[in-house]
Amino acid sequence: MRSLEIQERSAEMKEIIRLSGGTDYAPSEIAVEHFAEVLHYLARTRFASLHPSEGLFRVGACLFEGYRKTLLGQIQLAALHLLGPDRLMRKAPEFVGRSSNFGTRTVEQLGPNHYRMDFRGVPLPGDYYNGILHAALRATGVSSPQSTWEQVGPEDMTFDVRW
Repeated sequence: MRSLEIQERSAEMKEIIRLSGGTDYAPSEIAVEHFAEVLHYLARTRFASLHPSEGLFRVGACLFEGYRKTLLGQIQLAALHLLGPDRLMRKAPEFVGRSSNFGTRTVEQLGPNHYRMDFRGVPLPGDYYNGILHAALRATGVSSPQSTWEQVGPEDMTFDVRW
């Protein structure tokens, strides 16, 4: 939450803890429904002037950048710039799966610098994942990632990614 400049004992943090299902402290595990509520809350409060979808996109990008600054993130993502965008896209389902115990993710290369990624059974907002994807691609050296996504079922989405 530091990447969104949320102070540890602030009223905002207390609300995030409450939405997460915690009382005095954030729970060690957060149910996906609660996490979705936290994402929407962050988009509404931290990016109030933006359309909700853009707010969720920014939340995803900020949380990715914040994770990169943690000790674990520094270890796991240290070689991202060496990985390159193509390898990142091929490994994206595995990377996302490390922090999710729900759904499946697959990726297919459609052409040079062009991929389709399918999420099935993933109940979090697509705009949030789109923000993470853009931040991750920028970390590999892509200056202007482009993507669109479509909700194809209640918990299913398809991303079209180019650079």
